[in-house]
Amino acid sequence: MKKKVSELLEQIETYHPWNEQEEKDKVLILDWIKNNVDAFSRDNKVAHMTASAWVVNRERDKVLMLYHNIYHSWS
Repeated sequence: MKKKVSELLEQIETYHPWNEQEEKDKVLILDWIKNNVDAFSRDNKVAHMTASAWVVNRERDKVLMLYHNIYHSWS
């Protein structure tokens, strides 16, 4: 896991923010990951990292949907 976290940190650090808000978010995210060993765990009662994406095929006529077991919904 440490290798994956360090790879993620490197990717975030090399990311060039699009605007001022993204720069602030980048600093906040890096700080959170570096200072919280459980930054990716729901056990962290303050916050935890999540991600989402909108995945479509090349023709943009199909979308990938996943079923969310906690919320019992497609997303």
